[in-house]
Amino acid sequence: MNNELLDKLKELNAIEKKQYHNQLFINDFYDKTLLYASDKKYVPIFTEEFFKGKNIYVSKHNRFAPYPKHTHTFLEMNYMLSGIAKEKVNGHTIYLKEGDILLLGVGTTHSIAALGKDDLLVNIIFRNNISFSLENLRTIGSTKNVLSSFVLANKANFIIYRKMHTEPAVRNIANLIIEEFYYNKNFADKLINSYLNSLLILLSRNTGIHSDKVLKENTPDIVFYLLKEISSNSANISLSYIAKKTNYSRSYLGNLFKKTVGKSFSEALTEQRLLDAYNLLNSTNLSISDIIQKVGISNKTFFYQKFKNKFHCLPSEIR
Repeated sequence: MNNELLDKLKELNAIEKKQYHNQLFINDFYDKTLLYASDKKYVPIFTEEFFKGKNIYVSKHNRFAPYPKHTHTFLEMNYMLSGIAKEKVNGHTIYLKEGDILLLGVGTTHSIAALGKDDLLVNIIFRNNISFSLENLRTIGSTKNVLSSFVLANKANFIIYRKMHTEPAVRNIANLIIEEFYYNKNFADKLINSYLNSLLILLSRNTGIHSDKVLKENTPDIVFYLLKEISSNSANISLSYIAKKTNYSRSYLGNLFKKTVGKSFSEALTEQRLLDAYNLLNSTNLSISDIIQKVGISNKTFFYQKFKNKFHCLPSEIR
């Protein structure tokens, strides 16, 4: 990030000075035009009015005091510029380190523990009426591979992108959005909208197995292994081959996979092969016959039928 802006974000604002002095949360709820009841048992709901006509709103999270549990009618991204943050998201405790990104869906409830002086957390908030949403992310991610499709389908309305598992371009685009918002130069809004589209695609491309610990805790390791094999080696594997390789029975693996993923191993394998074929049609000059063979499908009639069912067009129409 631009060093000048980074230094500016490190400076204590008026609220942070008060919170640093007394270590108590300065209530800013009403500044965020929320639906709020006086009864403390209700969780505050932040609404979209403070966007003031823009598609996004960017703000630094105030340090030195814990932020109470709340929810919102918009999509929120928590981007850790430096340090570490502890959040409670839909009942799950999550730690964010420098470079990590937490994407929160509409209606997600979360709270944030007090940040220290060196902890910089930036909130990038997206209006819910633009094309940037968790559902869009799921849709785009599902065309990537079977693994990302499964991961996206099982989120508890939040996704974590760890710095160690994502490409630098994700953070570069997030930095550009923050810089354009704060400097507000000519055409800033147009640039931000363009960056949003790029960020959505990058997040889809970087959605992987490491994006949600909670999911992994509830899914057998062998199922993840099967999904990884399907996603990375679909043309050359079969359930019988993996059963022999892992010393599990074929029927056990098949039943466990179907129970966990919601589709049979053969259905998932065919889906991945069709995705591979779709990508090859778009990125190579190989003949359709060669592509069918390359992705591991031997029956051309079967391929054409399944391809049409999935993509609602013929391979030749993609070309």
